[in-house]
Amino acid sequence: MARKLLSPALMMQRNPTNNLVDRRSRGVPSAGTARDTRNSLLAKKAALEFMASERLDAAGRLAAWIAHQINNPLGAISGNAQLLARRLQRDIGDPEALGAYLSYLEAVQNQTERCARITAEALNFTQIGEPDPRRLSVPDVVSDAVELVRYGHPECCVNLSAPAASKCLETRADREWLTRAVFEVLANAVQASDFAVATSDKPGSGPVEIAVGVERKPRRPSEIRIGVSDSGPGIPEDVLPRIFDPFFSTKDDARGLGLTLALDMMLRMNGRVAVERTDETGSVVAVYIPAWGENER
Repeated sequence: MARKLLSPALMMQRNPTNNLVDRRSRGVPSAGTARDTRNSLLAKKAALEFMASERLDAAGRLAAWIAHQINNPLGAISGNAQLLARRLQRDIGDPEALGAYLSYLEAVQNQTERCARITAEALNFTQIGEPDPRRLSVPDVVSDAVELVRYGHPECCVNLSAPAASKCLETRADREWLTRAVFEVLANAVQASDFAVATSDKPGSGPVEIAVGVERKPRRPSEIRIGVSDSGPGIPEDVLPRIFDPFFSTKDDARGLGLTLALDMMLRMNGRVAVERTDETGSVVAVYIPAWGENER
């Protein structure tokens, strides 16, 4: 399971904070005003999620086309490199010259395999299938995601704060999808915290906090919140609107699909992903999923 979830195929609208309920409103509006405001927010959220879904579909189709077009020449390059290596081993008698030629071919093969992995990630992004929702305990899923992150980042410091498993912390979701979504958000937080440590004189990895709880609001379905707080430098203002866009990343070695896939999975399970805070002291990104019994409403 760890290998499957950690394979490199690991979403939010243009303004990722638009799906948050406005907590900065001042005063207490009348019942009619509150209802109109709530309906307006819900309509806006639905429209933004629709646009996000459309962008994901378009990116998926493009990724599938590119992967198909690239895989054929990659196969030819790899096959010919292997044939050339065998021919050189047969025809070249000078061990030093043979070694030099084979090292060049090995470099070609390595870069070919790298391109193949990238196209495989793109295909995995477009072919995630459909969720298989079951009743499950969210704290158990979060614990699995934490273990997966520790498996890939053994030096990371992740502090999990979750109440004991109970019915109020149960949901109806695809276990693998929810684990993957939490893993992606958590892995991003670990990378941000590690970056902060690498650019400072602090030893070890920066702490990442993950908390699980239930959020209940008047006239709204109850949600289970999985909040992930990092100790990184925060998300730059010009980057924030794009962090859930497909293939966007500020890191040279990243594919920019992890958070995109996380948001897509959560939206398809009636959940969401929200950036709740970001500044120079770190960021808070939360995964929300309807509590058990609320999914069907």
